[in-house]
Amino acid sequence: MTSIDRSRGQLVTPRRGRPPKPVDPDASRAARLGAELRTRREAQNLTLQALADRIGYSTQHISQVEHGRAAVNEAFLQACDATLGAEGALVRLLPDVILEHAKIRSARVAARRSADAHTDQENDVDPVSRRGLTQAGAAAALGLGVVATPASAREIDPGLPGHWERLLAILGTHDAAHGPRQVLATAQRELRLITEHRQVARGDVRTALMRVEARWAIYTGWLCEDSGHQRRRTALLERALHLAREADQPDLIAWARARQAQWSDPRRAIGLAEDGLRTPRAGAHTRALCAVRAAHAHAHVGDARTTERMLAHAHRLAAQESPPSPLSTDTPLSEHLAGCWEARCWAALEPAKGVALYDSVLRDWPRGQTRDGGLYLARLARACADAGQLDRARRRPQSVRHRTGHPVKRGHARAQAPHDHTERLRTPSRRLEERRWPNY
Repeated sequence: MTSIDRSRGQLVTPRRGRPPKPVDPDASRAARLGAELRTRREAQNLTLQALADRIGYSTQHISQVEHGRAAVNEAFLQACDATLGAEGALVRLLPDVILEHAKIRSARVAARRSADAHTDQENDVDPVSRRGLTQAGAAAALGLGVVATPASAREIDPGLPGHWERLLAILGTHDAAHGPRQVLATAQRELRLITEHRQVARGDVRTALMRVEARWAIYTGWLCEDSGHQRRRTALLERALHLAREADQPDLIAWARARQAQWSDPRRAIGLAEDGLRTPRAGAHTRALCAVRAAHAHAHVGDARTTERMLAHAHRLAAQESPPSPLSTDTPLSEHLAGCWEARCWAALEPAKGVALYDSVLRDWPRGQTRDGGLYLARLARACADAGQLDRARRRPQSVRHRTGHPVKRGHARAQAPHDHTERLRTPSRRLEERRWPNY
């Protein structure tokens, strides 16, 4: 390969340096991310310097990331994704890397505390404190940097509620990328730890832990629903509602009601969602979620007028300034989400109109929400079948697998029903009435 030396006007051959050191993607999660970054960079025929010039980071930092040696953040990976045309593939690897780093830090902290506990034992210090410290080795096995069950309220770090809030956001991203089954065990384990700390805590720390526990209970219930464990999901939602009431958290109360409505039969869902909508002091965006759940339930009992009224109310609430909903820590409810539920409502009332609305929301589908995008493609297939557009419905299964990386294999029970339905559409002898799905 040659280039022009502008000072002399001659073609020159650049000096070849040492070949890059190989990266073993199986060495760690960070190494896997680094190997993926290098593969995509080289596929675009970009040098380290060329990529550095485009994304505004140093060549040294990029090289360290490629070798799994540097801390990486979402902004860096988003810039790489955009430049390399990776469509979010790099960002989706970030939760694994963060969890891995947290476990490494946890092991280091556990080792230091074990050493301190040994020193304390030699100096005959308070045995209550020593007992908590000597359990740190077991805590490291639990991962993610949280110590074992505290023996007394004074042993609880006031920063733990904030830690669990951040971890919940990380797991949410991981769930969206890899499916619930890989996250459910971690969520259940952390929820047990939160409960153990809350039972010992006192005062403001206990109240903060109650709020955190309620959010984790709702999230774990969500994972149970996606994994097909309905009985466990119901118990977790009841637990979350009890904790939210005791902690006086109106947003969490309304949010739990919205979740209960989503997973109930239409008649009961109407009462649950409208109860959440009337929750005093709940934020506008949380109440908007209750409104769309109520609209969806009214649509399934054939009440078009009330459905339209509830949808209009939801759009008004979504347009107001309001804190994010409890499990959406950094993203307020958007008009896009309200539009998604509007499509679902009309798919139940007038399938042809539902098809048009699904097409509209899927055209503007946000990057990074791959799993939910696949679910909405499957719902579009259902609407096509119910509208009599069977040829189009039969084309949906391949699109669903392409959009989601086949979510059924990732452990999504919600994805199983639309997947099975679209597969059944390949049998033309079935009557249209037999193709209607349950309310999933």
